Parts: sequence; C-alpha cells; structure tokens
Amino acid sequence: MKAAVLEDIKKITIRDDVPEPTLGPSDVLVRAKACGICGTDVHIWEGDFFPTFPLVPGHELAGEVVKVGSAVEDLKPGDRVMVDPTVTCEECHFCMINRQNHCLRWNAVGVTRDGGFGEYVRVPAKNCYRFQNVTFGQAAFCEPLACVVFGQDRARIDIGSEVLILGAGPIGQLHLQASRANGAAAITVTDVVESKLDLAREHGAQEIVIADNALEGRLKKIAPYGFDVVIDCTGIAPVMQNSIKYVKNGGKYLVFGVCGPHDKIEISPFEIYRRDIEIIGSFAIRRTYDRAFKLMEHGVVKVDKLIHEAMPVEELPRGLDMMKRGAAAMKLQIVWP
Repeated sequence: MKAAVLEDIKKITIRDDVPEPTLGPSDVLVRAKACGICGTDVHIWEGDFFPTFPLVPGHELAGEVVKVGSAVEDLKPGDRVMVDPTVTCEECHFCMINRQNHCLRWNAVGVTRDGGFGEYVRVPAKNCYRFQNVTFGQAAFCEPLACVVFGQDRARIDIGSEVLILGAGPIGQLHLQASRANGAAAITVTDVVESKLDLAREHGAQEIVIADNALEGRLKKIAPYGFDVVIDCTGIAPVMQNSIKYVKNGGKYLVFGVCGPHDKIEISPFEIYRRDIEIIGSFAIRRTYDRAFKLMEHGVVKVDKLIHEAMPVEELPRGLDMMKRGAAAMKLQIVWP
C-alpha cells in the first residue's frame, strides 16, 4: 500500500511497498479518506514528540471500513467511520479512575502507531464512530473538536462568562464556537492575521483584535477587569507568558496550544496566589468523541470554512513545512481517492 513514512527526524518517504496492516480479532481495517495535518504532526516530524521510527503519522482520520476482525460485530465493510486515535489499556490506575488520556500504556493511531497518512490503517473497532451526514473532510475534524470539547470541560466556562481566545486558526475557531455553545456571553478573539479574525467574527466573536503593539490597550477597553476565561490556541510560549495578565481576578487560563517540550515561561507564584488564578492544562481526548460529533452534526459547530487546502499524500512534506512556517491560514488535510 502507499504511505508517507517518517523514517527519521524530518525525513519523510512516500512509499508504495508498505505492507497492509494485519488485523487482530477486535480490529478493523480502515481505508483512509481524509486526515488532517496537526501541529502535533509537526512536533513528531521534528522529533519532539514520540519519535519512534519508522512511523506512518496522521491521527485526524476519517475513512471507510474495508475489513473487520473475527470478534467485531457492530461494524461492517462499507461503514463510513471517524476514528478516535487514543488507544488505552483500560486496566491501569488512570484508566480505572476515568483519566484515560493519562493511561500508563497510552498509544495513539498516527502518533505511536501507524496512522492516516497511509492508505490503510489498523484501528480498534471500539475507536470507530459511524457517520452519514457529513463529508469525510468534515468528519476528520472530529478529532481536533473532541480535543476542544475536553479542553472546554477542563475550563468549565460558566454561563455569562467573558472569554478571550488567543489565536484564530482552526483550533481557535473551534474553541470560539464551543465557548458560545457553553454559554459565554461575550467572546474576544485575537490574531495577527486579519482574514482569520474576519472568520472569527462570522463564527460569533463579539470583538476581534489584531495582535499588534496596541493589543493590551484594546483588550483593556473591552474588559477593564480582565476576562473570566483566557484560552491560548497559539502554542507560542511568549504569547502565553504575556497573556496571564488578561485573566480577571478569580479567573482561569487554559493552556491548550501545544508548545515544544523544552519551552519555558516565567510567572510569579505570588500573582497566582494573590489573584486566585487557575492555570489549566488539557491533553488530548477523554471520551469526548461522541459529543464532538453531535456538535458538528447538528450544526452547533461549523467546520466547512476551516479547511485551507486538501492535498494528496505526496504533498505531506510541503504541508508540514507550511504548518511550521504558519503559511496555512486554516487546516490542511491529506485526502485519498
């Protein structure tokens, strides 16, 4: 089968001779149809996260079932499915206390095992969700949206909150729409790109602010006492360090954007103490796929305008480079015929 194989750090080979995956009794074989390129893929490509080689990356996957294992009863060839990439043991301490994203044997399709930048993917049947009413490209958005839903769960946005979202890329756009669904009264979005802010306005942002040298003054006028919840969707450490000040006393800061593992920020412990600030992490997915899809299927969260370009697998190196340079206005996806 054809696949993009990460042979080493920043070394991707497009191969036609990759063996088709062998199924276990509880697995299904999925023919990939659409798979998003994520910031995490860039970190994997650069050797920051889980650099096990060789690897076929790609974890934002939607496709079609072509074969099922001997013990699979609820899926059949021809089913259109989106794939939760998280593979957990369901036996360790963290699985048993319903924190599966911290499973001691955590694996993920496209991160630690071969994924959707290959023509066929071996997936546990329990990780597949059937769908009918959206396209494969839209269905592939369920993975990032499921991450956003978990982040929203962690942030606990109260009805009537004022929310600030830093970054208006695809993740910022999803957090904007999810924050509206959670009852935020007013949402402000910042970015350095005006076209992204225009789309944020279309998705319901009350205020959009270009992130330039006048940013602090403009945000002060919008929320003189700060914001109840600040969500970083940039993954840029200096942005995070400089935006703690926008949190209202007693408010929350959600660290959602993915920085490199060696990035550091400075923050005053006294400030956290004195201002009652909560700093919240959010890693991956925790049983949020079904809710994410319902948000998309019923039109509460719209992803139609979040795809910047769909490209064949041969273009993956270009796509990763675009992501690295910030040259993709929205989501890039690998699509298969």
